[in-house]
Amino acid sequence: MEKYFVTDPFPADDVEFEKKLRWIYGRAEREVFRQQQLIRAKNEAQLKVGYPGEFMLPHATKSFRAVFPAGVFPVSCVGTPGITEICMSEPGVFEFSLSVADTEQDVPCFCCDAPVDWESSFDGETWCYTTAVSGGKVPPHREELPVLKLIPDKLPGGMYDAGREIFGRVCISGAPEAELFVGESVEEAENREPSDFEQRLDLVRRDNETLCSAVPLAFRYISLEHAGNAKVWIEAVYTPMMLKKRFSSGDAELDAIWERSVYTLRLCTYYFMIDGVKRDRLPWAGDLAVSLLSMTESFCEAAPVRDTLAVLGSAGVRNSHINGIFDYTLWYLICFELYEKHFGDMDFLRQEYFRITETADILLSQRLENGLLPVTGWVLIDWADGDKNCALQMLFFMALEVLEKLAQRMNDTVRAGQYKRVAEEVRSIIRSDFYDENIGLFRCSPDKNEYLRHQNFLAIGTVADQAESRRICDHLLKKDLPAVGTPYMKTFEILGLIRAGFRREAAEEIRRFWGGMMKYGATTFFEAYGEGKDGDTIYDFYGRPFGLSLCHAWGSAPAFLLPMIFRNKQP
Repeated sequence: MEKYFVTDPFPADDVEFEKKLRWIYGRAEREVFRQQQLIRAKNEAQLKVGYPGEFMLPHATKSFRAVFPAGVFPVSCVGTPGITEICMSEPGVFEFSLSVADTEQDVPCFCCDAPVDWESSFDGETWCYTTAVSGGKVPPHREELPVLKLIPDKLPGGMYDAGREIFGRVCISGAPEAELFVGESVEEAENREPSDFEQRLDLVRRDNETLCSAVPLAFRYISLEHAGNAKVWIEAVYTPMMLKKRFSSGDAELDAIWERSVYTLRLCTYYFMIDGVKRDRLPWAGDLAVSLLSMTESFCEAAPVRDTLAVLGSAGVRNSHINGIFDYTLWYLICFELYEKHFGDMDFLRQEYFRITETADILLSQRLENGLLPVTGWVLIDWADGDKNCALQMLFFMALEVLEKLAQRMNDTVRAGQYKRVAEEVRSIIRSDFYDENIGLFRCSPDKNEYLRHQNFLAIGTVADQAESRRICDHLLKKDLPAVGTPYMKTFEILGLIRAGFRREAAEEIRRFWGGMMKYGATTFFEAYGEGKDGDTIYDFYGRPFGLSLCHAWGSAPAFLLPMIFRNKQP
């Protein structure tokens, strides 16, 4: 590509900031502090969403310790009692505590450039490794995202078009009685039924001349009532990132799909890797399974991925699965190995390894007599109907394989051997109980002649051999199995095609599926795409006419799938 992708209005030349200071927080404290901020913002925006699962809450007091060499080391603290330097007359352990008055406003942390490894504790008894966060003079948890002023195009009838999906505040001057409506689609912006609003739309007065939306909103279109010749602008919020990898196939449609995929990823990088800017604006492990890989072929930023993993694993799974979803616990483990594979962050793995092994122990303790996991609680797999037993076991096998790799990275040979043995057992059970040799597909359950796409494309390159994988792909391409419900699972179907050697067919599936969304004018990609739907019904979801998120992180997959296809990369 000759220029920065055309759908992105945000600056790409001034995102390298001076972040040379080393800020130390307790394990996951900065991340859960930020998460609590986003949850409060979600509630203030009146988004129609819950947020299941268990997450750690920020601690008001944290203790820190490290082994220091002799010397004097300057310190800058957030919390009391603050210290300004650490003085060591001889090598030894230095330990101190910090407290803040209100964890909704601050979190204990300090800046110290001493070449030491810190541990933290909330009770003075249980200690965890910490990883330093790069920052400037402002502590990283207080940093705010920048804002870019954009002028939307004025259309007839009080309608305005930002030209692309945007997240930010709408500002209006010269219209003191204005009423605001917005939408990701024209139909949503034209809606006047309050029960169908997906976001809070009231205006607040900024000064004598200016009204602005009370909260940041996700939209492309603005519709105003009682606004006359008002001046309208958008204060768009964005995450500063430099596009480090670019892609061009020479095919205009596929290149446009890639551009919109990367822009979807940009908007869904909001402190964490969130699911969508209209709903929920929070991190989910399923979205991360896609957005992480998209990040590796575009902006290549480790921090949002690391912070998402830190939040997701903050409380563990003793009481609730990750995001309250069984398969998301498995995706959490898979994502961790993908993060380490692409970013090699051993400090973070060392910090979180106790949580990874704890999660593995809990999963292994839940195995049934047949060696597989029970299909209990919320098993999502995809927003689609059907028996999800086999698909869950496929993810269990994949999680065991990555657990072995994570243990190997930590030189934990005992656990690596254990995970490998169990993975071999699970693979053998899946093949004996679920595989139908006559049809060449994996059943949903051993006693059912029901076949879904999901377990079959997940089997490619994992449980199935090469010949079986190609046979599965023949079924996938013949369309004789029920369609997937989301771009999330379509991603792994296409990944299966690539793994089995069907690269040309994979590219055409991307053209058909994501290109199908572009036919509706998509500048970002959707949470779900019901092929065959048309008109207003394309935007309904969760039983609401505009419940569908039109900018969703798991819709960004072509950002990594297309480079994989055209650069002949091994998935």
